[in-house]
Amino acid sequence: MVRLAFIVAIVSSMFIVGAVDASQPRAARTEVQAARRGPVARLIELERRKNEWLRQQFGR
Repeated sequence: MVRLAFIVAIVSSMFIVGAVDASQPRAARTEVQAARRGPVARLIELERRKNEWLRQQFGR
């Protein structure tokens, strides 16, 4: 019985962590990933943010 409760706790915690990760905005995750990868990734992220800003400004 204790094993079953332990397994259920582990599975439910994995589900909760997955749901929280999926609910985070993509932009926030991308910025975190860019900070971890180096200068080229930073330039790519800068370009993505610029493109998003242009989309907002010109109403695409």
